[in-house]
Amino acid sequence: MRLQQLSVLLSLPATILSIVIFPEAEVFSSLPQPQDPLESSSYLSPKTATRPKQIGHVDCHRARLSPKFEVSASHFDPTEAVEEARLSADYVSVTDMVEEAVDGQRVKITRLSPEHVSPAEPADDDTYDQPLPVVIWHGLGDSADAAGLKELAELIAHVHPGTYTYIISVAGTGGSADRQASFFGNVTQQIETVCHLLAQDNILRTAPAIDAIGFSQGGQFLRGYVQRCGSWAPKVRSLLTFGSQHNGIVEFQKCASSADWICQGANALLKSSTVWSDFIQSRLVPAQYYRDLNDFDKYLEHSNFLADINNERKDKNATYAKNLAELDKFVMLVFRDDKTVIPRDSGWFDEVNTTSNAVTKLRDRPIYKEDWIGLRELDEKGALEFLTLPGEHMQLVDKDLTKLFATYFGPAGKTFGKPSQGGSEPWNLEL
Repeated sequence: MRLQQLSVLLSLPATILSIVIFPEAEVFSSLPQPQDPLESSSYLSPKTATRPKQIGHVDCHRARLSPKFEVSASHFDPTEAVEEARLSADYVSVTDMVEEAVDGQRVKITRLSPEHVSPAEPADDDTYDQPLPVVIWHGLGDSADAAGLKELAELIAHVHPGTYTYIISVAGTGGSADRQASFFGNVTQQIETVCHLLAQDNILRTAPAIDAIGFSQGGQFLRGYVQRCGSWAPKVRSLLTFGSQHNGIVEFQKCASSADWICQGANALLKSSTVWSDFIQSRLVPAQYYRDLNDFDKYLEHSNFLADINNERKDKNATYAKNLAELDKFVMLVFRDDKTVIPRDSGWFDEVNTTSNAVTKLRDRPIYKEDWIGLRELDEKGALEFLTLPGEHMQLVDKDLTKLFATYFGPAGKTFGKPSQGGSEPWNLEL
């Protein structure tokens, strides 16, 4: 019954579905056309003025960073009616957020916001010494203007003053439209749109390179950006992915209860033959990185995104390996207690047999040995790193983020050595 309900929802016309589930969103509509960054409210000016209104979402914990960038968490009452946040054209100073902090408290970053960033300021110094811009792609269920990312952007600016931060909005707007685009849409088209949007941003396209952060599914999407557009769109130097599904998922996620019919229905859909239909593969985002070893032939034949971007089909795209191998750093972070990404080890490209629970490490797999996408070349030059973070999916503390940003981001002239921990096993980020 749940599978039938979800299938019916997916087949509804855009106007009806937007009323039934996402009243403020446009469903399955055409992707936004790239536009002049100076004319779009999704882009932020280097100028600063008053801070726009801060509006959160229900049942989420928002990360609040003090000037010392220690973390405290504030809980929002799920019963409280909260107005949707909209992208703001107001210009913001990253110095006007001051809140009490609790040292070392862990928070769950579930919302990313483009409302507060630190744009690059003109300087007389050589641009070689200026921090590279940072691009961020959020995960499933988040939106580009949701509360939380402004603190992250402030933290980046604190570590590297003058950093210009760009938060990707596939929908071209904030709120439920962008959040819905993380569930529904054609990932291949979404990545193509992002390639053009970044290439048209005046700061990103003129920078020597950019650094990038991908949260959850945003990690494999940014990797797709590098592999598909790295030869002509803004070049990525350091790519950090947090709890991403580089080797796919075998379940949508663990459902909170049997009454959660949308979650249960999505899982049922992924487990059914319907998941390989062109209709689902071009509309349901998680289905496009679903990968089941028990149904591998159909995966290779029908997967709209993952089978291609991982170069798993017989005909390989040599450009993918060339572009990814040009990264200076590819840092894959996995959460030790992650129960959202199934299997968790997908974040390191490990192969997990869910029947026997056997795990084949990346370096023992053909994708590495035959270097289908450039991972072995990255590894041999010391650019591939495997990191473990404590906690559940997307639970982050400021000291870890500070260390990551200090290590992998910064001036264009920065040089990187080989991973200090070395060896073939991931190392824990206990800093």
